[in-house]
Amino acid sequence: MNGRDQAFASLAGVLAHGYDFGRPEEPQSSRRGREMAPEQERFLIDSGSWTREECEAEKTAVARGELEEAEQQTLEEMLVATLAAAEAADWLGIRETQLHALLAAGEVVAFVSDGELRYPAWQFTEDPAQPVLPGMARLTPAWGDEKHPATILGFMYNACLEIPGTDDTFTPIEWLTLGGDVQVVLDHLEAASWR
Repeated sequence: MNGRDQAFASLAGVLAHGYDFGRPEEPQSSRRGREMAPEQERFLIDSGSWTREECEAEKTAVARGELEEAEQQTLEEMLVATLAAAEAADWLGIRETQLHALLAAGEVVAFVSDGELRYPAWQFTEDPAQPVLPGMARLTPAWGDEKHPATILGFMYNACLEIPGTDDTFTPIEWLTLGGDVQVVLDHLEAASWR
């Protein structure tokens, strides 16, 4: 971690202590590192999670490179759904120094990609009176130290919060935008073993 990455790590709103999600990892020497170990396959079959046919289909997909293609597409989608610092500050109608203060307090989140901060767009609203989802300062620490921004993106757009006593379900973004209690989202994260 270089000096700049360390500076990002000290900000409460920076995911994964400033880990740079845009820098490529060491290339694998073979696809074997991606394949299921025999004991993993046995566990999945013995536990009833997968059938032998499903395991074979998955191994074939990995061998064709489908896993790597899906990972690359997910990373690209994650980056497209973000704003640079200047764009985020402009969206909020504030200076970058004010945005940095919000980030330091955990009231907005960002992650590092190729040495630059990227602000996930899901946290910003269309409401000028409330331009950031309410409850971010409580939600930010709940992501934990190692959650990938793509995983968080998926959760915020896809997790279904069921409201007791009703047939209504909401994504976390919808729930918070409507003024729902952030504790409901935190409880959902806890139930999903996110911590």
